[in-house]
Amino acid sequence: MNIDTITCHNVYNYGASLQAYALQHYLESLGHDVKIIDFQPWFHQDRYNPFYMTKGRKLYDICKACPPLKYFLVPLKEHRRLRNMITTWGRKKAFDKFTSEYLHLTRRYETSDELRQDPPKANVYVAGSDQIWNTDSNNGKEPGYYLDFGTAKKISYAASFAISHIKDEWKPFVKQQLSHFAHISVREKTGLKILEDLGFKDARQVMDPVFLLDRTEWSSLAKESKDYGLKDNGYILVYDFLYDERIESLTKKIAKQKGLPILSVNDFQSLPYADKNINDAGPLEFLSLIEHADTVACSSFHATAFSLIFQKPFYVFPLKNQNNSSRMEDLLKTIHHSERFKAEETLDSFDYSLVNTILKDSICQSKQVLEKFIKE
Repeated sequence: MNIDTITCHNVYNYGASLQAYALQHYLESLGHDVKIIDFQPWFHQDRYNPFYMTKGRKLYDICKACPPLKYFLVPLKEHRRLRNMITTWGRKKAFDKFTSEYLHLTRRYETSDELRQDPPKANVYVAGSDQIWNTDSNNGKEPGYYLDFGTAKKISYAASFAISHIKDEWKPFVKQQLSHFAHISVREKTGLKILEDLGFKDARQVMDPVFLLDRTEWSSLAKESKDYGLKDNGYILVYDFLYDERIESLTKKIAKQKGLPILSVNDFQSLPYADKNINDAGPLEFLSLIEHADTVACSSFHATAFSLIFQKPFYVFPLKNQNNSSRMEDLLKTIHHSERFKAEETLDSFDYSLVNTILKDSICQSKQVLEKFIKE
C-alpha cells in the first residue's frame, strides 16, 4: 500500500527528524511504500536562512517595499540570531545529511494551496506526530497539517496539540478540518480531551512514533554517529533550548554528586556552565549522546523519550515561557514517574523493569491501533 505521511520533518529539531523517520521506517517494515510529504511552509524556512523575515513585522513590510534593504537591515536587526546560526552551522550540515539519507520525501510543497492543487498520490494519508496541531503556533493554523488536500483515506497517528486546551477562536477551524478524517489518534491524553470537547468521541491515544522502533534499532542507527571520543557513561548530558536556570542548578548538583563533567548538545546557543558544548550534532549524534550518557537533563519531550528507550536516569523541565508541557507530563504519568518533572534535587534511579512493562503494553496497543486504522 502507498502511504504518505505529513509532519514537521525538516525543522532542524532532533525529535522532529527522528519521529518522522520512525513512523516512515515502521510502516515500511510492515511492507508499505512510504513517503514523507515534503511540506515546508514559510514559518519552517527560517532556521538557517540568514535573510529570513517574519511576516507581519515592521521589518518585513519595509524590506518588502524595498527588497535590497533586507541585505543590510536583517543582519543589523538580527545579529544575535545570525551569530547563533553561524556557531551551529555544522548541525545544519548533519541534519541535511540525515534528511537526504534516511527520509524518503515527495516533491517540495510550500503552501497548503500547492498541496490542494497537486496532491501527492497515495492510498492513505497519515498526519503524523509532533506539534502539528498546536494552535498556539503556526503549525496548528495550517490546513496542510490537517490533510486538507487529495482524496486518499485520512488518518492520524500520535498527532499532538502539545497544549492542554485550544482557544475558542480556533475550535471551529480544527473541528472542520478533522471532520474529514476516517480515524484519529493523538499522542497525549490532553489531546483526547480536546477532541471530546470538539465532538470526536472515538479517538485513540497512542505512543510517539519513536517508540515504534526498539532499542536495538535505535542503537544500530546511533552507531553511524560522529565519534566525539567520549567515555561511555562518563558525562551528564544537557539538552536545554533556552538556558533554563532550573536545569543549570540541578545539573550542577548531579555532576558534583557523580563527579562527572557536564556536556551540552546545543540547538541555538552554548551553555556557559557546561564543560563541553557540542554545536554540530545531527539526529544520529543526538541518539548516540543520549545512549552513552550517565544521566540526561532536558527540556525536551524526545530527549525524555530516548532516555526511556536507552534506559537512562533523566530529569525533564517545561520550556520557559511556553505552554506546551502537557506532552512531557502525560508521558511521565504514563510510566508513573511524575517526580522527574521539575525536580529541584537529585533523585534515586528508578527500576526500569516496571517502566519497560508499561511501555511494552502501550507500544503494542499503539501498533495495533495504527495497523487497524490503515486497514479499515
